[in-house]
Amino acid sequence: MVSVKMESVFCDYRLLCVSFSVKRMLTYSIVFAFACMHLPFGLAAQGNPGEPIFTSNVIPEKSPGSSIEFSGFYRFYLYGRNQHETFPNNSGKTLALIAGDLYREPMLLLKLKGLSRERIRFSADFMINSIYKGSSQATQSLTLDLGLNLETIFLTNYGRFRLRSGGVAWYRQSRLTVWGNRSLNRMSLFERRPQTAVDAEAGQRYERYYANGLIDEGVRYGSRAFQGIFLEGKRLPMNFSFKGVIGKSNFNRSAEEGNDNFTACARLQNELNDSLKVSYNFLQSFRRESPASADFQQYSISTGEAVYRSKHWTAQLEAGWGRFTNSQYDLGGGEAVLFNLRTNKNLRVPLTLQLYRISPQFVNVTGNFLNTTVLEVFPNVAGVGATIRTPYQGPMVGLQSPANNRQGVSLNFEWTAGRLKMNAGMGCFAEIDSTDNGLTYLHNVNGQMLARLYLFGQRWGPYNALNSNYRGTYEEVNIFEEDGITPARMRKFFSVAEVQAKWKSAFERRNIYVFALGRVNTCQPEFNPVPVLDDEALLRQYSSEIDVCLEWNSRTVLVMNYGVERIRGNQQTDLGDSGDLLARNQTSRLLGWGMDWSLSKRATLFLRHAHYRYSDPNFLENNLSGTESTLEIKVMF
Repeated sequence: MVSVKMESVFCDYRLLCVSFSVKRMLTYSIVFAFACMHLPFGLAAQGNPGEPIFTSNVIPEKSPGSSIEFSGFYRFYLYGRNQHETFPNNSGKTLALIAGDLYREPMLLLKLKGLSRERIRFSADFMINSIYKGSSQATQSLTLDLGLNLETIFLTNYGRFRLRSGGVAWYRQSRLTVWGNRSLNRMSLFERRPQTAVDAEAGQRYERYYANGLIDEGVRYGSRAFQGIFLEGKRLPMNFSFKGVIGKSNFNRSAEEGNDNFTACARLQNELNDSLKVSYNFLQSFRRESPASADFQQYSISTGEAVYRSKHWTAQLEAGWGRFTNSQYDLGGGEAVLFNLRTNKNLRVPLTLQLYRISPQFVNVTGNFLNTTVLEVFPNVAGVGATIRTPYQGPMVGLQSPANNRQGVSLNFEWTAGRLKMNAGMGCFAEIDSTDNGLTYLHNVNGQMLARLYLFGQRWGPYNALNSNYRGTYEEVNIFEEDGITPARMRKFFSVAEVQAKWKSAFERRNIYVFALGRVNTCQPEFNPVPVLDDEALLRQYSSEIDVCLEWNSRTVLVMNYGVERIRGNQQTDLGDSGDLLARNQTSRLLGWGMDWSLSKRATLFLRHAHYRYSDPNFLENNLSGTESTLEIKVMF
C-alpha cells in the first residue's frame, strides 16, 4: 500500500508522481487485458467456469480409472482512493494506492484434484493471498492455506458412505445449527465479490438477477468453513441418511493458535415419503481461551426439523433447545422455533412467510441468525488482521435475518407486469427480554467504502461508534432515558419494509436492466406492525439504490449506480457536538459507474469508479468525501 498525506509544499510534485504511477499501472492492465483476449484457453486444463471456488473438495467431472486435473483462477487487482475530507483520527491519509486485495482474498488459486484407481479422491488448493507487497520484507510463497484433502467413497449393500478429511471444506446442516447468513437477494450489483465466477458473456450475471433474483456467491454462500473429519451416509435402509463433522470452525477459534477448541455437529434424516422429510440436528461447541487459563466457552444445541413439499408450496419447521455456559456465567437453556412457508415461483403471486422465536439463551454463531446476547469476538489470527466482532445489542437488520432474544414475523411477495418484476416485504419483531442501552444498524449505502478505511476495526471513527466486518460496516447507538443521562434498559421493537423493482428493455437491440431497491427500518420502544416515521421511533433508517446496466454487446456491459441513505435519531439517542444538542441526522451518498468487459469465455475485466459522501450536521466530525477506483482482471483456467 502506498499512502500519501497531501502537503501544500510538495503538492504539485506528488500529484505528478501519482499521475505517472496510475498511468503506468493502467497501461500494464490494458496490455495484460489484451493479452488475455488471445490466450489459448481452449488448450488449458478442463474446468467449468461457473464451478464454485474456495473449496478443496471438488469432485472430478470425469470418472476414468484414474485421473489428475488442474483448475483455478488468477486475479489482477488495483485499488485507488482519493479523499477530499477525512476523519480527524484516521491518520489524515488522503490518498491510497493498493495492488492486491484489501480483504486478503486469493489472488491466485490453483486447485489440484485427482482420482486413484482405488477410487480414492485427493485434492489440494495452492493459494497466494496478495502477491503485490511492494517493499514488504515478508516473502510471498505458494502455500497450502486451504489444505490438502483426502476423500473416499464406500459402496455397500447397506448404503453409500463418503469419508473426507484434510483442509477447508464448506458445510451446511440446518438454519439453527450450521447455516450461512442467507437472506433475500436484495442488493446492488455495482459491487462485485471476488468469489463471483466469470461468465462467458458479461451480461449473463445481470440477466440471471433479473430472471430469478439469484446471485452466484460460490460454494461459501449459505455454508460455514470447517476443518476436520466429515462422514456422510446415503441410501441407508428405511430411507435414512446422515452427515456430520468434528473439527474446527473459523467461528469458534481461541485467542491463541493451538488452544483447545472444537465443533462437532451431525444430522440424521429420514425421508418418510416423496413429500415429507424429518431430521434430528445436533451441535456441540467448546473453546478454551488459553492453555493456562480457566476461561472457556461452550454451548450445545439439539433441534428437530420437518420439511413438507406439495405441488404448490413448501413448509419447513425447525424447533430445538440450546444451552450456553462460560467461565463467567451460565445462561441456562432456551428454546428456538423457526418456520418458513414458501409457495412455488410459478404461481401468479409467489409468497414467502417466516415466523421465528429465538430465546436469549439460545446462542450459536454458526447458525443463520445473529447473536445479540453474548458479545462474540473472533480473535486476531495470522493473516486476518484486527479482531472481528459481529453486530451486537439490538441490531436493525433486513427481512429474513433472524436474531436471538427476538421474535417476529415477515411476509414477502412477488408479482410480474410485463417486463416489470416487483418483490416487496414487511416484517415486525420484538425483543423477548429487556436489554441494556444499545442499538446497531448496518450501513446499506457506503458500508463497504467505510469498511475499506479500517479493515475489521472495532469502535473506530471520530466518535468510536463504527465497526467493520467483512465488506460491511455497522454503527453503535446509545439509548438513554428521557433525562438524556441515564442509560435505558428496555424492550425494543423493530419494523421493516422493503421493495424492489426490476425492469428490462431494449434500445437498438441492446438490453437495458434497471434495478431499484428501497428500504425502511425503524426501532421504537413500543410495538408497531409498520415502520414508525416520526420521532416516536428511537432510530429511523431510509435507503434507496438504483442500478442501470446497459449491455453494449455480448462482451461489454456498462453499469451505473446511485445510492442514498438517511439515518434519523430521536432525543433519547446520542446527541451531537454541533452546539444545538441534536441527535443523528446522517446522509450517505454514492454515485458510481463502471464496465464489465468479457475478454474471453474465461477472462473478464471489471472497472469501477465511485464518488462518495458521508456527513452529519449534528456530529461535525462525521464528514467524509472522496473517490474510489478499482480495476480487476479475473482469469479462470
